[in-house]
Amino acid sequence: MERYYWGALSASVGLGNSKLEALVAVFGSARSTYLAERQELLAAGIYKEAAIDKFLKFRDLDLPEQLQRFCERQQVRLMTSSDADYPAMLNHIALPPKVLYIKGNLPRLDYSLGIVGSRRASAYGLKAAGDFAADLAAAGLVIVSGGAKGIDSAAHKGALQAGGSTVVVLGCGIDVVYPRENAALFEQICANGALVTEFAPGTEPLAANFPSRNRIINGMTKGILVVEAAKKSGAMITAEFAADEGHDVYCIPGSIYLPNSIGCHSLIKSGAQLVDRPEDILNDLELGRGSRQKIENLSLFAGTETETVSELAQQLMDIMTQEPVTLEELVELSGRSLAEISGELLDLQMQGKLGLADGRRYYRI
Repeated sequence: MERYYWGALSASVGLGNSKLEALVAVFGSARSTYLAERQELLAAGIYKEAAIDKFLKFRDLDLPEQLQRFCERQQVRLMTSSDADYPAMLNHIALPPKVLYIKGNLPRLDYSLGIVGSRRASAYGLKAAGDFAADLAAAGLVIVSGGAKGIDSAAHKGALQAGGSTVVVLGCGIDVVYPRENAALFEQICANGALVTEFAPGTEPLAANFPSRNRIINGMTKGILVVEAAKKSGAMITAEFAADEGHDVYCIPGSIYLPNSIGCHSLIKSGAQLVDRPEDILNDLELGRGSRQKIENLSLFAGTETETVSELAQQLMDIMTQEPVTLEELVELSGRSLAEISGELLDLQMQGKLGLADGRRYYRI
């Protein structure tokens, strides 16, 4: 029952988490702290009078039992920072979360990577995130992200498709599905990883929650891979957390014409490592030889260096390096006729080198 009192303290209004451990140390347990009288709390000398009064005004003495019933009913684990399997790396970040709500099975995070990026990602960004996540997950890395639209979702899906493990760190309560369209994805993740949050059940996905969410993504991982990020974005905040904590930051380069490339390119200029193959990350993390051997046989760039294509086909593929393009744009950019290009496009699709997106736009695979 003690852990549910910790949950109630962490969710309390007024106290904040930075001094909770010191307060609990005075009273000897989270239960005694949560149930303490006003004069006892004042005598502890940890919080100011205004903070204590605010805490007492909103304190719900039934909350610990409510949290216990919720967790048992929803098959959610409430982990505390004193549990033996609490992720050790979280102890090294600023303000480690006192509690974590976990749905699914939290994997060991000895080898883990955060993948973050824009919610409004390009087709290039989505493909890069999914391919990198798939190959890294197949090599044994746990993929950690925030479950948002765009790059986050592509990374989770890539890890699952490879039969790997992935973790979603939420910026809301464990019972709040955000975004709504990821409900089915989150169910899949619970079977091959976990949903994790420090926020109490029922907490809405407020903008103020996401920087806190981002620090946990960083704290759970060996490094952060940024795939498309605007100059001011949550992905950049996560990367900055990582740099401040001494973690590795990796960036996939993008088109100089896309706003979502500015963040990655800025990070690269500031010292982040440019990566264009999953193997770059595995080698940098110095994983065992077995993982490096596995990556050599993965799908992302298999065969692209040995197979030969015609000069025109290569020209068309070079045009499609960054963004999907229409047939009309290919005619204009290549200076070749529609008849010439159509035949090459068909051959490239048959070889599995090109895909066709909405609006009949071609993209490189």
